[in-house]
Amino acid sequence: MKFRNPTENKLMSEEILNQASKCNHEELEKLLMHIQIKVEQFNNKTQDHDLLRAKTMIISRLASMRNN
Repeated sequence: MKFRNPTENKLMSEEILNQASKCNHEELEKLLMHIQIKVEQFNNKTQDHDLLRAKTMIISRLASMRNN
C-alpha cells in the first residue's frame, strides 16, 4: 500500500477549494480545466483523490450556478 504525504496534498486541496469558493462562473471553468490537466498527468495507480474530490465539488458548484 502506498501512502501519500498528507500535508502536501492537504495544502493543495485546501488551496483549490479556497479558490473555488471565491470564483465566479468563468473562473470556476478555468480552475476545472486546470484540475483536469493535473488529473490527466497522474496515471491510474497514482491518482490524487483530493484533486478528484475538488473536481467533483467544482462541477457541482457549476451545475448549481447554471440552475439559478
